[in-house]
Amino acid sequence: MNSNTEEIKARVNIVDFIGGYVRLQKAGSSWKACCPFHGEKTPSFVVNDEKQFWHCFGCGKGGDIFTFLMEMEGLEFREALKILAERAGVEISQYNAQAEKEKNRGMEILELTSKFYQKQLWDGMGKEKILNYLFERGLQEKTINDFRLGYAPGGWSNLTDFLLGRGFSMEEISRTGVVVERQNENNAHRSYDRFRNRIMFPIADSMGRIVGFTARVAPGEDESQAKYVNTPETDFYHKSRILYGIDKAKNAIKKMDQVVLVEGNMDVIASFQAGIENVIAVSGTALTQQQIETIKRYTKNLCLFFDADSAGRQAIIRSCEMAFANDLNVSIITPKEGKDAADVVKKDSEELKRLVKEAIGAMEYFLQNLFSQYDSNNIAEKKKIVDESVALISNFPKEIDKQHWGKVLAQRLNIDEKIIYNEISDKIVGKNQYPRREEPEGNEKKLPFQAKKRSDIISEKILFLFLKNDDVWRKAEEEYHNEIEEYLGKNNFLSSVLAIGKKNDFKFDRFELSIKDEEMREFLRKLKFSGEAGIENEEKSKEQAFENDWKYFQQLMEELGREKKKEKIDFLARKIATAEKNGSKDEVKKLTQEFSDLFKDTH
Repeated sequence: MNSNTEEIKARVNIVDFIGGYVRLQKAGSSWKACCPFHGEKTPSFVVNDEKQFWHCFGCGKGGDIFTFLMEMEGLEFREALKILAERAGVEISQYNAQAEKEKNRGMEILELTSKFYQKQLWDGMGKEKILNYLFERGLQEKTINDFRLGYAPGGWSNLTDFLLGRGFSMEEISRTGVVVERQNENNAHRSYDRFRNRIMFPIADSMGRIVGFTARVAPGEDESQAKYVNTPETDFYHKSRILYGIDKAKNAIKKMDQVVLVEGNMDVIASFQAGIENVIAVSGTALTQQQIETIKRYTKNLCLFFDADSAGRQAIIRSCEMAFANDLNVSIITPKEGKDAADVVKKDSEELKRLVKEAIGAMEYFLQNLFSQYDSNNIAEKKKIVDESVALISNFPKEIDKQHWGKVLAQRLNIDEKIIYNEISDKIVGKNQYPRREEPEGNEKKLPFQAKKRSDIISEKILFLFLKNDDVWRKAEEEYHNEIEEYLGKNNFLSSVLAIGKKNDFKFDRFELSIKDEEMREFLRKLKFSGEAGIENEEKSKEQAFENDWKYFQQLMEELGREKKKEKIDFLARKIATAEKNGSKDEVKKLTQEFSDLFKDTH
């Protein structure tokens, strides 16, 4: 693999390649630009032609041509390697041939499936009923084709028969999620089309490759079961990473330096048709960290347009908390009569453009809502305003934001600013700080507005899952013992919580009684009760609950592994910057090689 990457780097000039994404300017022996990964006015993003290396002194990111493409397009290493190899004309000789073949076959199935659904819409069973419905919704023929909308006909094996006829095996087809396989009491397997009598919305990754589908029940059919059905998690489709429409919107997002985030596929399509092309969707869920990382590659300015119902309001709060923590500038659209983007566009396309321009800052939006909901002259309700405001303000990573909104809140409540600042500090310390066990008692300082690392936040979620479902921790102990010890063991406080939890089978009552440290006991209570407050009340069997919790645990471990790797990469990047500043050429060479080896080992 090493010879492949070196040959590609020799053939593809890093300055030319990165210059296709950002505007580079010559600066001595290097090239400079404003970093594409974080907002800045003074260029701190440097590309070194001789070393084939890039680094941003603002955000700390850096690497070679492969890491740049991975960051910009949200790709795995092998995907970036394949794209650059094709550009360089290099044959990848050391691929895992079987894995690569399976991946390519799966992508081919998904592409053919999309074409099959399109054919059924325009020339098959959906031509009359479904096309007319889409036209009635205000969509134009060009828009329907641009987004490759289709129709999955009724019946159990239309798509299955089509794909089998094209030479694909049932195992290959099942891997993409477009069919369902069931095993009956006699251990016989039965397969059938997952999507039947539904309008199909193909979902593409940032490179425009089909990875899955969203399916809407056909108009006039029973919507009581599931109005929308998505492709399940597969090797190709990961809901927590996907942003619907990102392949079409990314250039407009970069050009306008803003992204409009809506809830549904139709909202994206209608907005795009109306001329608002910097729009994407999250499929009715709150933002995930992975989705935010994708957005940050293109802009730091996020405009939310979610439904005004209860679920929409909760999604706005959760999304803003995540966006604030990632230092995004967030604004919120507030339409009249609680309409969504598609409804607004259908009535008047110019109205949506006006709403985007008039979107108000997220914190101002929340403060206005709180002051209209509660009586600020009533002490009990005044406390509620403070509590709910501080819960949001404490997510900001920069002190300037916390001090600004703390001051605004204090002025509007006519109270001393110090009271608000103390509340913010207490919130952060209670939520984000762990006692420094390695330091002698009495030397610890309370540091207002100091937030913990992302990896620690993920670790907390893992610990909460163990408390919530002790079957998860037992299986995790069997299958992820080494990773858990490695990741959580580097934080003395969390490792102590983990060790005591294991001794008590993560049974909360036993766990709490066994803790003598009051700070740890308080942490445990907050972990349990704040976690439970965020769980939706949904009836599930014990088996379903375990399955959901286990999938979530695996996702968290994957995220935690990435964060730990990022921390190591950031540490090396800082050491490289220091060595370059000190003129230590041998040290720079050594660290750069270590940096490059780390990417090869982790991808």
